[in-house]
Amino acid sequence: MRRILALSLLLLPLAATPIAGCGNGSPDPTPPATSGPIDTPKNTWTWVDFPDSACDDGSPTGIAVNKGDSKNLLVFLNGGGACWDFSTCFQLNTASHGPFGKAQFQVLSRQLSGTILNRALPNNPFADWNLVFVPYCTGDVHAGDNVIDYKDSSSGASRTYHHVGRANLAAYLQRLGVTFSPEKLVVSGSSAGGFGAAFDHDLFRATFPNAQGYLVDDSGPPLKGDAISSSLREAWYQSWRLDKALEPTCPECRDDLSQAMKHLAQRFPQDRIALLSSTQDSVIRSYFSLSADSFQTALNTTLTDVLEPQPNFRAYVVEGQFHTFLGSPDAHPAQGVKLTDWLGQMVRDDASWQSLEP
Repeated sequence: MRRILALSLLLLPLAATPIAGCGNGSPDPTPPATSGPIDTPKNTWTWVDFPDSACDDGSPTGIAVNKGDSKNLLVFLNGGGACWDFSTCFQLNTASHGPFGKAQFQVLSRQLSGTILNRALPNNPFADWNLVFVPYCTGDVHAGDNVIDYKDSSSGASRTYHHVGRANLAAYLQRLGVTFSPEKLVVSGSSAGGFGAAFDHDLFRATFPNAQGYLVDDSGPPLKGDAISSSLREAWYQSWRLDKALEPTCPECRDDLSQAMKHLAQRFPQDRIALLSSTQDSVIRSYFSLSADSFQTALNTTLTDVLEPQPNFRAYVVEGQFHTFLGSPDAHPAQGVKLTDWLGQMVRDDASWQSLEP
């Protein structure tokens, strides 16, 4: 019961602070082609429909693209909770629902100021990059590939849920792969999108094998062992079919999700991998039914035992209980260093780039 009550707190913070794209101009009103390379004007957001994608309700969704002047590419996966049974998906509504199409993106795109997708953000290392915004409406941290019927234990009613976040990404990447040839590729996301960036990084690297790769997991910490309870991990595997994403390269992830990032660091040793977190993130610790101190201990254990031994991994950790950084990247400096400066070091391959922790 404690977990279900905690999860009711999850949707509001994530849905109230989504990161919409913010370049010059508003979403282009002209619908793009439905296949082949994505042809859009520069420095303006264009919504691209994907008929072969789906939100939780089965309605098609898509992505938003804002082409820049460099060859580099930043993909951002949005957050918005998670769910895995009738109660969490349809009663507590702990994940963002569809539909999400052009109209919904036009509303989100008005939230321009301060985000990492704003070309005008001071000192933004991605100011001239190609930008892609991936919405979230599948309840599976962008990592699912399963259509499931959930049954209400009290009424016997059954409803269908499309946990197809990873399948959606595979569809998007078919077109992104023939649209861009990036020299540098950043796969990023916040909260549910942070988990997705970590769990789906391999899809992006398969699409862009020649790019210099970077992973920025903002507030989606895959904690070590039973800090994420076995019952919760098993629900994710069963409902989302998380095994399709992780089992081929990380069979031990079923018992320890932190191994997913460790495997990425080892499979792609030239990629730079980063985790951003506050020490007692109130949203994530509620999600995992952890006290503030227990979350902090679990985070420190994950960093010390699993991630920091990887030579291409760095952490950006700030004292506090706040959730997500990329929506306001310079609001919480670590050891006096702004996140935009730290990310700039990361993508410039600066040898002085290092972990910053309390």
